[in-house]
Amino acid sequence: MPDPTDPGPTAPDLDASALPEGQRLLLERAAEDLPTRAQTVLAKPSHRALGRVVRDAVLLLLLGDGPHGQSEQGLLEVADQALDALAELQNPSGTFRGGDNLDSPPDSAFTLNDLGWARTAPGAPESLLPALDRLLLAATPALLTGGVHTPNHRWEIASALSRLWEAHGDQATRSRAEQWLAEGVDLQEDGMFSERSANYAAHVSIPALWTMGRVLSRPDLQDAADRATRRQASLTDDRGMVETLASRRQDQFALFDGGALHPWFRAHAARTGDPWTARAALRTSTRADADAVMTLLALAAEQPDALSALPAPAPEAAPSAPEVVELDTSGLVTADHGTSRTVLHGGTDTAALGRITSGSASRPVLARFRGRELGVRELRLSRDFFSLGPLRPGPPQRVESVAESDGPAGGTGDAPGGGTPLDAAPLRYLLTEEVGAEYFGPLESADRAPSGEYPLEFNGRFAAAMAFSRRPTQRISLGTALHVELEADELLLRWEFEGPVVPLCLLLALDGGDLDSDPNTAPRREARRRSVLEPAPGISGPDAGERSARCTLSGAEERIEITASGALGGRAFYDPGEAYAFLGATDEPGGEVLLIPASSSDPLTLHLRRRDLHI
Repeated sequence: MPDPTDPGPTAPDLDASALPEGQRLLLERAAEDLPTRAQTVLAKPSHRALGRVVRDAVLLLLLGDGPHGQSEQGLLEVADQALDALAELQNPSGTFRGGDNLDSPPDSAFTLNDLGWARTAPGAPESLLPALDRLLLAATPALLTGGVHTPNHRWEIASALSRLWEAHGDQATRSRAEQWLAEGVDLQEDGMFSERSANYAAHVSIPALWTMGRVLSRPDLQDAADRATRRQASLTDDRGMVETLASRRQDQFALFDGGALHPWFRAHAARTGDPWTARAALRTSTRADADAVMTLLALAAEQPDALSALPAPAPEAAPSAPEVVELDTSGLVTADHGTSRTVLHGGTDTAALGRITSGSASRPVLARFRGRELGVRELRLSRDFFSLGPLRPGPPQRVESVAESDGPAGGTGDAPGGGTPLDAAPLRYLLTEEVGAEYFGPLESADRAPSGEYPLEFNGRFAAAMAFSRRPTQRISLGTALHVELEADELLLRWEFEGPVVPLCLLLALDGGDLDSDPNTAPRREARRRSVLEPAPGISGPDAGERSARCTLSGAEERIEITASGALGGRAFYDPGEAYAFLGATDEPGGEVLLIPASSSDPLTLHLRRRDLHI
């Protein structure tokens, strides 16, 4: 048990010179700006911002005077002011006021983790310890009894409790942390946390597991953090952006900036010699902001090997040596061919839950396809079928084996690493979905109410006082099979339908470049200025009755050829489904959008092909 009277270990030789030049400059600017930042936060106090000011002031004190800006006295004054402000924000319960949630133990735990780091950091200034102890001890009862809202809150609270135990030796704090941990870390078989969120992995779960692994001497928790870190590394592209389509949290709506993950990539690679996290660390190095750099240094203050030399990074993907990551549980596939990158997604929770809701994966994005400068950032298939919304299939299933070379841990194993190197043969996947709607028959005599009053029930599409659950039904179903073939610079998708003939419309959200200017092939602009691709007269596909249409997205150095075939034509539309339309809302993406109307009477094919422009 830690001795609260022990001043702790001697301060390590924390040396920022191991950082690249750009990060050292960020650190120097952050040090220069800290007094101004502190005054800004004090003018409109936020307990999490104040806690971070305390952490940063103590960290800069550990780095010492010199090129990092403020004098020791100035840094101590900044920390003292922030601690005083935090005392004013502390409720009688010990939680801090502010934030989205009222009297919240988990929200307060974020601040307490920063304060706990400052209290136990080797070499922390003794003059700050009394104020830190008052805040931490006052908060302890709230963390010993408080609950949570989300999966990651458990680890944030447990991490703060572990730091309280490290600081004061109260066995109750350790026991409560272990009570949360006894539920089991929510790490899926594919290396994603149950929330599948890069944001919460970076800011909550991975840091908390690192802390608890060290403080509680639990190598299993460090192993879980390592698995999660390597998985996020495998989803980080060559721009340092992390794929988030499978996320169940707010970051599902856009790629996640991997700068926030940089400290964990860097520390993992330095400690383990892993080439895949080393590559991710290099990819995210210039994306790391001052806070990420300070987080890395704060980690190094407790675990100096976080700043050890990086190993050689894994090589980049190439057309002849693509990298594939297959996350079966999360319903996600990424395939990097160097010159192009494809993402397939079939991991939404909408069918299982029967609704769109916060905390679930709901994005109806089937695929992404990106070259070096251009891309289709979202591909969706909308259909006019009982307002059930766009196609949301199940997880991609590999339908043809591809010989895998010897290399790092694969995309689906228990020790996820980088993408699995494969040969250059095409990859083939199948994604399927069946949706349906019921017509309800008359109630049986035993279920009839002479008053005409029946329970209000939700049938999956709408609610009515009709006792739906007691009625016989007739179901109309629409089955869809999506066959995918992908290789370097090409993505071929073919949809086959079973059920009634319904209007369809492909939606492609485009990034970069310009669509055709040739009036013979250029898509038309509809009233909302969305582009609509329709078959030109006389252009037909290889199958009888099939019609084709094509256009090109062109940039400075490459183009993407877009070819569609099937029962093309008809109304151009995007239907987000009843869950959005009832509220007068939509999840339709903004920016440049290309619509391709069609019908389910015939299979529908879309071919995307990237080509270099040779001038």
